[in-house]
Amino acid sequence: MKRGILLILYLVSCLCMDVQGQPKSLSPLTGPYLGQEPPGLSPEIFAPGIVSTEKAWEAAVSFSPDGKELFFTRREDIRGTENRIIYSEFLDGKWTKPSLAPFARDITEYEAFVSPDGKKIFYNSDRPKPNSPTAVGEIWYSEKTPGGWSEGKYLTETINKGWIMFVTASRNNNLFFTAGFNRKFGIYRSEFKNGVYQEPEYLPSEINYLRGAHPFIAPDESYLIFDAQPEGMGKSQLYISFRDKNGNWMRAVKFNETINMTNTENIPYVSPDGKYFFFHRNNDIYWVSARIIEEMRPEE
Repeated sequence: MKRGILLILYLVSCLCMDVQGQPKSLSPLTGPYLGQEPPGLSPEIFAPGIVSTEKAWEAAVSFSPDGKELFFTRREDIRGTENRIIYSEFLDGKWTKPSLAPFARDITEYEAFVSPDGKKIFYNSDRPKPNSPTAVGEIWYSEKTPGGWSEGKYLTETINKGWIMFVTASRNNNLFFTAGFNRKFGIYRSEFKNGVYQEPEYLPSEINYLRGAHPFIAPDESYLIFDAQPEGMGKSQLYISFRDKNGNWMRAVKFNETINMTNTENIPYVSPDGKYFFFHRNNDIYWVSARIIEEMRPEE
């Protein structure tokens, strides 16, 4: 009995420490979404000065299903490549100050995505590939345990078999990601079947005519949002494709100028509660009411 109580106290103490073993620093922010005033149909900077900061580059936001953990990518030098996975946690009624994620290393890692069931978090990492001393920059994941997020694990070589980035997952654990396999660049899908990720399939031309990147898949796979640069490198815009009544992907269409205002819009994400649409613009993270997605849905 005594040993069990000590174990519980130990686990509680671990939850109150950051990745360096120091007490987590609480911010004055309370309430859902770091206490920010929810946006309407006009995009606004998310958590300015806290998540979206003036001098750094931030993108790729992802929340846990209960909304109590936030992950995003930051690099202190806008022109640099030293990306880190940052997180904030709702603890004791307040959000912790953003710091290195508990599973992350102080190396180039980025674009973390929490699965819809909250059991896994996928991310790009420059960790050395297992049984290899060379860092290759592929997809890793961590699992949620009673003691927190696990140490990173290398995703199967069925998927890690070439240039790859930005994984998102649907409710049935299928993965969608950007890749360039056999010189075929675009958006791929790997079905999760019998507990195994299947050989990636290149999505149809209704989506890949744009050679897009950073796909966010709706939990029920009813739509896919991604970015593309049809007007040339450095001119990124956001697109969406819906499924028709037969389950086929419809030709992707571009969001209007409310979203695509600056040609820097990319890396889309929709909150687990389906209320808010997040994306990157001009070095910051923006958010807007997800009603704007429904306004894009075509009539059957």
